[in-house]
Amino acid sequence: MLQGKVYVVTSPDLLTALNRNPKAIAFNPFIAQLGKRITGHDEATSQIVQHNLNGEQGPGYVIEVHDGIVAALAPGKMLENMIKAFLEEALTYFDALVKDNEVDLFAWMRQTFDHNLNVLILDVAPGILAPKGNRARSELADAFQQYFENYVPGQTRSSAMIRARYSAATKYGVTPWNQGRLEVGTLLGILANAIPSSFYMLVHIYSDPALLQDIRDELEATSVVNVRGETKRSLCVITMREKCHLLHSTFQELLRLHALGAGARFVREDTLLDGQYLLKKGMVVQMPMAVMHSDPSIWGPDAQEFRPRRFLKQNAAGNESKASLTAYRPFGGGASMCPGRHLATLQVLAWTAYMILRFDIVPSHGEWSIPEPKQESLATNVFPPMKDLKVRIIPRQKFDDIEWEFIMK
Repeated sequence: MLQGKVYVVTSPDLLTALNRNPKAIAFNPFIAQLGKRITGHDEATSQIVQHNLNGEQGPGYVIEVHDGIVAALAPGKMLENMIKAFLEEALTYFDALVKDNEVDLFAWMRQTFDHNLNVLILDVAPGILAPKGNRARSELADAFQQYFENYVPGQTRSSAMIRARYSAATKYGVTPWNQGRLEVGTLLGILANAIPSSFYMLVHIYSDPALLQDIRDELEATSVVNVRGETKRSLCVITMREKCHLLHSTFQELLRLHALGAGARFVREDTLLDGQYLLKKGMVVQMPMAVMHSDPSIWGPDAQEFRPRRFLKQNAAGNESKASLTAYRPFGGGASMCPGRHLATLQVLAWTAYMILRFDIVPSHGEWSIPEPKQESLATNVFPPMKDLKVRIIPRQKFDDIEWEFIMK
């Protein structure tokens, strides 16, 4: 699959044509090829994963897992429960910042695992070339294996997504050992882009005092509720996309500028694209986000600049152009659009909102600078910074003694 001709598509019109052919030009084959290298599951599980990838003979493991995740992560009660559990756990992490703390900002936010992701994908002696990533992968997989060995449907506290994945794995004969490895891939999908996205959100917002104040004012007006006078405050999460227009626009612009990966599809049969371009069976189609996200013909002459209010107009009813809708692809597009996009968006928005309401962040030395991204993984879209930033995280005056909670309504 990864040999031969590669077709590169950057035209919004051709992207629309691609999206109309999800079976002939498919994403699922890449799951089978790269998934094993990332997770380390065995060959028998690879056969289960590869069986009926595109639904020619009815359902299959990948299709059922995908459909279960889409349902679990769609807007609604199941998504709210996942977000609430994540944020309540994060609160204990933030509560440790009770005084002036000096940290390397990205390192403070990041886990060990995805440092060595590229070597794990290459699958060339990962224990030697990527010892930290390989060890972390094994430790996570073993923990998930133990969890699934003791899993009792209906009696175990778990998210709808875990229940859906467990159901499919059991139905198709995936062992607990391999379930543990497969969940490592899910964890990667949740964290790999969310961590650098959150990092760049903080850097862009805190480096612009006027933007920081405007977003704080917006949050106070739309999403913060005083529960017990000035001693407890609630931050409403679920409506942030609809009510916190500037915060959401800042996130969208962040992804436009920093989502630099390339979507990929495998050509399963000869396909005439848009009536004029013949794509040959067995070849690969790539759709580089960096090209489309920086095209002046789509975004204007300031396409290379960070404009946090750019999407305020884009989001207004009737102001979205067809080209910008199609070319904006931080979560992919068509039938393979990321099912976790709602979870990822609300995670980053809520995490960012909580940080800027509760803390000030200032550089330890000199002025703010926006680090250049470092392409570190073939499996992520938002790359980590080339250089970390040493900062001081300081509880805001008048807010350090307040009890906080996240609410969904």
